Amino acid sequence: MKYLIMLTFLFSSQIFATPCGQEGSVDDRIKNCNFAKGDFVLVARDDKGLEIYQDTKTSLIWGDRITVDYNHFGSQKACSEDLAEAQLLKTVHWRLPNVHEFEVASTHGMKTALPHMDHGFWTSTPVKMKRRRRANPAQAFLWDGLLEKTETGDLKDGASVRCIGKEEKKS
Repeated sequence: MKYLIMLTFLFSSQIFATPCGQEGSVDDRIKNCNFAKGDFVLVARDDKGLEIYQDTKTSLIWGDRITVDYNHFGSQKACSEDLAEAQLLKTVHWRLPNVHEFEVASTHGMKTALPHMDHGFWTSTPVKMKRRRRANPAQAFLWDGLLEKTETGDLKDGASVRCIGKEEKKS
């Protein structure tokens, strides 16, 4: 019985590692991948397992978790420099999501639809402080994918990054 379970797992994980959505517009790529998890549809998957999904309710495209943790300053750059998703989808302008975008995607089932959600993610939303104190450095909001709630993090702390974007339509 254990062998049957292991074979099933290996077979299913190999199916999900098959690249898809490698060419065309976002709509063409979605049709090529032909895979949905609730309100999220698979846009592309590369041969290394990187998965990019689109939230069908907002049209936002969600990249995979970047495997390196960044401080907040690095998180801003992570969505613009050498992003694997940007190499795969050149027509998408990638950026760091804000708290509201995480919260909306959460109501659409992001936690169960997207891979690697059991991390804390930087957002682009700063914490507004009444007074700046030396003992309390500047902070930004973090989205806890495991608990689906917002937290605050010091800008020098390490956390994960997940970039979002929309396809830039050519006129």
